[in-house]
Amino acid sequence: MYSDWPKDRRSILWDAAFVIGGLILVGTTFRAYRFFELSTPARSHGIFSPGDADNRIASARTYLGNHPDNYSALTDLAIAYFQKGPVSYIEGLNALEKARAAGATSEELFYYAGVMYDTLGLPEYAINELSKYLRHHPDDYESLVRMGNLFYRESKFAEAQLFYREALRQSPKDPTVWFNLAIVNKEKGNFDEALSDLQEVIKLAGQLPEGGFYQQGEIYRLKGSDDLAVQAYHEQLTVRPDYVLALTALESLLKRKGEIKEARNIHKRILDVRRTQSSPHPADQ
Repeated sequence: MYSDWPKDRRSILWDAAFVIGGLILVGTTFRAYRFFELSTPARSHGIFSPGDADNRIASARTYLGNHPDNYSALTDLAIAYFQKGPVSYIEGLNALEKARAAGATSEELFYYAGVMYDTLGLPEYAINELSKYLRHHPDDYESLVRMGNLFYRESKFAEAQLFYREALRQSPKDPTVWFNLAIVNKEKGNFDEALSDLQEVIKLAGQLPEGGFYQQGEIYRLKGSDDLAVQAYHEQLTVRPDYVLALTALESLLKRKGEIKEARNIHKRILDVRRTQSSPHPADQ
């Protein structure tokens, strides 16, 4: 299904070059409990320090000067670029593809390529590579979670659900994956299952992440339990009073319930929050 994509690899890397600038600005935006793009466990795929990576890059380049088609040196170069992080992923993918063309066959290359394509915002290629890696290592936890995240971002919720469930089969005490699964079940209309997933998050982590009560409120609203939705929105606002999504959802629901005075009060809060957020900080003036 994902083995052959129509777009040429070289043009894909050109596309990725434009993405990388955005990655520098985004930095660590996608971390635990942010926008449902949850952190995954760190791996031990040849991890070494940035300084060591620079040394390995220099050594590989020197060797490749006399042996340009040596797939071992090209593989070392690709992995070293990978270890330097997203700003070096273009070079890493170029080295990796050259290594493959020269005869490299290690299944680990599927993993490295998948992570780099994922980070560069090229989900189809990431899914293709990680799918191949999972054929060799079907129980690789991080790859399962990454695949779930990729399919979630592509709005392929059935596929995301399968990968999250498989990851939880291996590690049932990971609250981040339970939270992702809750959101996927919400999108699929499995509201009772989604609420149960959120209870697992609370049981394991002691609380819901930022935005968690808002999502709980949305599930109750979609389920038709308006009073419970209002309660969940208020819970979110207790944790973070300026959470605009919860304020907006609460205002809309209060209007629908005919509680106009309360809705107007919430609307005033929304205006105050937006005014505060748009005002420059005194230190910036």
